[in-house]
Amino acid sequence: MRDHDFTTVNSYWLSHLLALGEDYRPVLAKDALDSDGKMLLPAGSATDASWMTLLPQRRLQQPLEKLLQLEAFDPRTLLQQRSWELLQDSRFLHALLEQNDGCAVCIAMLKQLPLKGAIAVWLAILHQRGELDHALLVCLVSISLAKQLHLPAQEQQQVALAGLLHDIGKLYIDPTYLSAERTLQAEEWHHVVNHPLLGCQLLLMLGELQQPKAAALAILQHHERLDGSGYPLGALAGKLEKGGQILMLADTFCQLQRHVPYLPQRLDIALKILPGEFNSDIASTLCRVGRQGGKAAPPVLDLSDLPGQLQTLLQQIGRLTQRFWAMAELDVGLSAHARRLLDSSMKRFNTIQRALSNTAMSESPPTQKNEELSRELWCVMGETRWRLRNLARQITLRIDKLHEHERVRFTALIKALMENETPAAPPAGDGSGYQQPGR
Repeated sequence: MRDHDFTTVNSYWLSHLLALGEDYRPVLAKDALDSDGKMLLPAGSATDASWMTLLPQRRLQQPLEKLLQLEAFDPRTLLQQRSWELLQDSRFLHALLEQNDGCAVCIAMLKQLPLKGAIAVWLAILHQRGELDHALLVCLVSISLAKQLHLPAQEQQQVALAGLLHDIGKLYIDPTYLSAERTLQAEEWHHVVNHPLLGCQLLLMLGELQQPKAAALAILQHHERLDGSGYPLGALAGKLEKGGQILMLADTFCQLQRHVPYLPQRLDIALKILPGEFNSDIASTLCRVGRQGGKAAPPVLDLSDLPGQLQTLLQQIGRLTQRFWAMAELDVGLSAHARRLLDSSMKRFNTIQRALSNTAMSESPPTQKNEELSRELWCVMGETRWRLRNLARQITLRIDKLHEHERVRFTALIKALMENETPAAPPAGDGSGYQQPGR
């Protein structure tokens, strides 16, 4: 994988840093020197608007992240206090942690994490942006799952740190592509897909940890899937570490919980609709506890147009089937890369199609009188649409090496997969921002 040069100041991260202001009081603990040794800012300098003119894209002798300290931010105390508050708000989290020697034991692990230097700065930015709660939830769920798998104490700490920092790579990406207000188009996915790689390298190079590899790998792998359908590497189960498998499930669950309305059925469907995506033992644990922790009255849903929405989805599936078969029949002249891409895409599409059919609902849509079945279909449709969009994005990442005439055909396929962007249920993973799952 290509190493990033973090001695060059990233303008997106810098804008987040400057937003901290007086509430966190970031200052330079050391002089900031450019690559030629010229003084840019002396130690003790507080952040101000002039940094945005002086520093972006300037190469320094040391990464700016390593030169900073925060005079008004205590991450250790904040994380412990906020953990207890989150426990009071989440029946699921309380139920999950109680299975592992009590909540206090899990939260006590936060005291042992190295939360200084660049790590403290990243946490401060997440807190200022209102994104620390999600990171902390992923951290706590990851700790609990690591305990259930009986990982050694040191590995549990690595998983905890990875959960806390899993999305720091997004702080270095143009926030335009992280907005939760719209669905990313397939061609825009290039701007987001590398954030796990960025996060991995940030921790390795700037975290100043004695043994950073396990946590960094978990961050790198938190959007991978065991069947190879994840990103950024498309790695298969044999190349995914246990920490990465824990983190991908913890993040998926925590993202699902953020949806309004949240249905426990959505968790079952998201984790099991396509067998082979996740570690089955960990997924079963989450689903079981999710049902135990989600016994509140179900939210009110407008299901009046559900049959019509299902018909629209099935029509899209039918058109896609025809398009795939037409491409397969006309594959004469395709390069080897294009044929491999078509074969793998068809295989994935057929898996999605079978998953929808296996719900036993595509044949006879439920009526409004069958509320439970209707809710389940509502969830299945959301997951199906998400996976069709995700397939479009996977293809987008692989068409650069195609010939021009091949790219035209695959671009048309991508657009067909991205049809009907407004789903019947919110997608359980959009990768387009902190308010939607980045599965």
